[in-house]
Parts: sequence; C-alpha cells; structure tokens
Amino acid sequence: MGNINKRCIIIGGGDCTVDILKSNITSDYFVICADSGFDIAEEAVIRVDLLIGDFDSIKHIPANVNTIKLPVEKDVTDCLAAFNEGVKLGFKSFVIFGGTGGRFEHTFANISLMANASKSGISLEIIDDKHIFRSITNSSIKIAKKDNQQISVFAYGGNASGVTLEGFHYSLDDYTLDPFNGALGTSNDIIDDYGEISVKNGTIIIIETQL
Repeated sequence: MGNINKRCIIIGGGDCTVDILKSNITSDYFVICADSGFDIAEEAVIRVDLLIGDFDSIKHIPANVNTIKLPVEKDVTDCLAAFNEGVKLGFKSFVIFGGTGGRFEHTFANISLMANASKSGISLEIIDDKHIFRSITNSSIKIAKKDNQQISVFAYGGNASGVTLEGFHYSLDDYTLDPFNGALGTSNDIIDDYGEISVKNGTIIIIETQL
C-alpha cells in the first residue's frame, strides 16, 4: 500500500483539453489512460503509466506503455476498470479527466463510480473545463470561494440526513436532502472564504460550476 498518499489520475475518452491536463497533472502522479484517453494524453505529452481498455476507440496502441487489454463484451466501463486497477495498486485519491461530455451514459456511470468510491472511503473527483464533481459519505468537505462560482448539492442513492451548509448564501442546518427533490440544492454561492458541507448519514454529490 505504498501509494496510499499519492494521487492516481485517470484520463478517459470524454471531453478533455490539452490545457486542462497540463495545468493539473504533475510528474509525481500515477497516470492511467482508459482507451482513447491515451490520445489526448499523448497530445499533451503526459507520461502514461498504464493503458487499459478494449481499444475500440484508441487511435493506436503504444509499444512502450504497460497495457491491459479488456474484452469488448464486459460488465465494466473502461474508466471503472482503470479505477479498479488503481485501487489494486493501493491508491486512495483519484481524479478523472475526460469523464464527462460525449455519451451521457458514460458521464452518469462515472458520477455513480465517484459516489460509490466515497462510500468506501476513497476520494474521487471528476474535473472538466467548467466543473469539479465531488462526493462525500458521512463526512464533510471545505471548498474555497472563487469568482463566478456556484455550488450544487444533491443526495445520491437515498435520503442524506444531517446535511449542513456553512458559509453559503443559502445555508442548511441538519437538513435531510431527498434525491427526488434536486431543485433545493441547485446553484448556491459561497459568501465566506470557504464553504463547508457536511452530511451525517448518507451520500451527497457536490458540483462546483465555473460560470
């Protein structure tokens, strides 16, 4: 478990730019590419430690990268397979780039993966040009205030009880969020230096949007 304090980056085949990879990935991260995620990593000149997928969309398979080939017919997405390999290697902190956009079902599957990871005590964020997706289960998180930023909070997988929002324009105190009433948690603003979100029992999805 030597990788427990390091971060694992997963690059998927969704919407992703060279700039966002270069501005967020440093040489000390472990990078796994899921199928065609390798194409954008190669364009950004990002070192890739592992390539995994069924390779139905990648432009070419490199000869100098550790590779795991999956069958086309399988019960996991390429991003989930990449995450599972990272967990096997001992990582507890993940970020997915290229996990949104494109086919919506893949975006939804990645959000579900993120929520499930939080239930296991694993941190997984999904980042694109305008959003940071996070999830917490029975815990709390602080988010720094930024210009032109909005925060939305949704219950996932059932009611989330004991939800408290501090430092926000619209605060909550020990509230129960209903997953079938998503409008309540949409589009909030941080008014202090940090906004703190906590949940006592349940899982919540937090979406930070840059307007």
